[in-house]
Amino acid sequence: MAVGVVVVTFNRLDKLKIALKSFEEQTYKPEYIVVVDNASTDETPEYLKKWKKDQSDYKKYVITTEKNLGGSGGFYTGLEFAQTLSSDWIWVSDDDAFPESNALENAKRYLEDRETSMISAICGEVINQGEIDIIHRRNYTERGLTVVTTSIPTEYYSKKEFEVSSFSYVGAIISKKKLKEVGLTRKEYFIWCDDVEHSLRLNKVGKIICVPSIKVHHDVGKESNHILSWKDYYGIRNRADMYKRHFSKKCYYFYCYNSLIKASINDLLGRHREYNKVSRKAIHDAMHNKFGVDALYKPGWKPQNR
Repeated sequence: MAVGVVVVTFNRLDKLKIALKSFEEQTYKPEYIVVVDNASTDETPEYLKKWKKDQSDYKKYVITTEKNLGGSGGFYTGLEFAQTLSSDWIWVSDDDAFPESNALENAKRYLEDRETSMISAICGEVINQGEIDIIHRRNYTERGLTVVTTSIPTEYYSKKEFEVSSFSYVGAIISKKKLKEVGLTRKEYFIWCDDVEHSLRLNKVGKIICVPSIKVHHDVGKESNHILSWKDYYGIRNRADMYKRHFSKKCYYFYCYNSLIKASINDLLGRHREYNKVSRKAIHDAMHNKFGVDALYKPGWKPQNR
């Protein structure tokens, strides 16, 4: 059983170096590593040229995009290429996700001991600053007019395995066969919700199983008070589209119109004016199938009144 790796990066060379080193130190080597460089403007291109030439126990590929396609476009590009390669399973990973040295070996052992025809993907335990980061493994269920998102309780991670309905692109291993059934990442999302939407599609054709012995360290800080940024536009817009594709019309319309009503009420009360603009624009664009990079909410946008 062979596992390939797809890593997407953009201007985070320090983290990318650690990520690639963590794969080099695996007790079971990947078949290949594909690095998608999203048109980085730092020293990443030069580093990857050297990395590709260095001798290793696996094949190395570097895909450099002409412009920043966002995480969604990056994973679409990497997975599209990986489908042409020889491995039956593809590990997808952000550049800030660092698997422990036995992660691929534990994944291999798990898959070889089971009938895998009904498995779409497996994922592992995500660790953030020494603690289990439960937001990366969630279940999505429809309840009344709403879609309920439930994080997996930490005690589940003491089990050998358990099923989930979604994963994040922080160390998930996708069956190439199932990938061909459901298609690639929705590149038009640009960022956010792309991994969840993709995993919901995969969950329709097979099981998604979390195997806690597969451990991945995620190099991000703890959640703090949220500051509005350009990313919120994509989160709201893409979540609406995800609901439209995977849940009933009543849940989709409830999410959209509830968001618009909240924005209008907050405007009347003089609260969260900048967020209201972002939310209203995001919902409008989702309902009119306007995706890709927005002309206003480009990477780096910040609200005027902070």
